[in-house]
Amino acid sequence: MLAEIGVKLLEKEVVGKKRRVGLIHDCTIYGGLEISLELLARYLDSSRYEPIIIVPGYTDPYKSSPARFIQEVESLGLPLLRPIDPGNSRIMSPIKEIINLANLLRKAKIELVHIHTVKPNGGRKATISARLAGVPVVLRTEHLPPDAIRPDLSKTLLKSFDLLTDQIITVSKANLDEQVSQLNRNSKKLSYVHNGIELERFKSESIVFEAKRALGLDPRIPLVGAVGRLAEQKGFSYLIEAAARVIQEFGPVNFMIVGDGPEESKLKEQVSKLNLVEYFHFTGFASNIVPYVAAMDITTMPSLYEGFGLSLVEFMAMAKPSVVSDLACFREILQDKVEGLVVEVGNSEALAEGILQLLRDQKLAKRMGQAARLRAMGTFSIQQSAETMMQLYDSFFQ
Repeated sequence: MLAEIGVKLLEKEVVGKKRRVGLIHDCTIYGGLEISLELLARYLDSSRYEPIIIVPGYTDPYKSSPARFIQEVESLGLPLLRPIDPGNSRIMSPIKEIINLANLLRKAKIELVHIHTVKPNGGRKATISARLAGVPVVLRTEHLPPDAIRPDLSKTLLKSFDLLTDQIITVSKANLDEQVSQLNRNSKKLSYVHNGIELERFKSESIVFEAKRALGLDPRIPLVGAVGRLAEQKGFSYLIEAAARVIQEFGPVNFMIVGDGPEESKLKEQVSKLNLVEYFHFTGFASNIVPYVAAMDITTMPSLYEGFGLSLVEFMAMAKPSVVSDLACFREILQDKVEGLVVEVGNSEALAEGILQLLRDQKLAKRMGQAARLRAMGTFSIQQSAETMMQLYDSFFQ
């Protein structure tokens, strides 16, 4: 199927001023980065830009795009290309990867390459390929802060790759500031564009009572929830610790985490040891989180680090009061004590206190949820995000 799409893409001609954008995926997991990339591809103005998603042709599954991402892209009907498989030679394959991608970019007539990665040094091969192919503009969006994943290159080498990049984009102002302070990057080469969501998708018509019943939960018992990969970064172990105190002090409260990941067994074991199995629910991965979030009375994001907080914006759009870690990017999204509560990072006691405060004061929780929805509606639409990104694209062709 990829080959057929590729042939059709290469046969097409660039019409008028429409420019072809190669959106290159450089990550090995499926999460907020991938969802944001898919949304950007769908919401670019088709009269101005023609997006083509490009995934690595690696044979090593730990270095290639996740199957889930490829499946989602195909199901959405988005153009998708993959370079010729470079083989698995330790010496020759990295060189072939660069050459094969350069050839693909050249044949597809890509005019702007936009790499999406989680690392300051991500997309190095793609950057070299784009320059070899003569692509006029090379951009890179880094979706995590630099202190989350330390680059395995010296700052000197990192700067040399930055010289090959026209613009480095972050997904929050906080992340941009960290790029300057921690990596000494040139602020003139940095900009930030908030991720956006399809606000219309996050308008649940179900009341909380009905949504709980639809999930087989007792509608009389409060539900505290979270959405995300079951990974250490998300801080779910602290949520489990907090749940034990909340239930002890408040009484029966259901907790739910929507997502899957490498920490699943470890987290379930922790739930079992704390005798929370009756009240803690793991749903697994869900492509549509709306039915789950609709049932939640309170949402949480106990993350240890983030570049933005896509799930938080989704919670806010559904008028959910949230208790979140004190991360600079979260404070950029919501105001403490106005649209939610901000608590100390990695502190289960503080997290429990925040949850208990909202459980005990339903009027406060409702007021925060309504304020959160207004904030999300006015600031974080995918249309606004895509338009900001296109204005950045435009600036390189004027």
